[in-house]
Amino acid sequence: MQKWEYLVVYIQARETTQAVSELGMDSHLNADKFTEQLNKYASGGWELMHFEWDGDKGAKAVFKRPRG
Repeated sequence: MQKWEYLVVYIQARETTQAVSELGMDSHLNADKFTEQLNKYASGGWELMHFEWDGDKGAKAVFKRPRG
């Protein structure tokens, strides 16, 4: 039976704008910074299971990878 290990991380937002947020749109000006961070975990063998925005504060990500 496969065994897994899990990792929960919080990625803080760096740049947001109030005007865009008030319009109900994605308030993160540079989401590529989130992509870069997620790719760092992926290169370590972590698979993204869940990603959830936390308003204009950042995002929570849950990863798993085989325990070996």
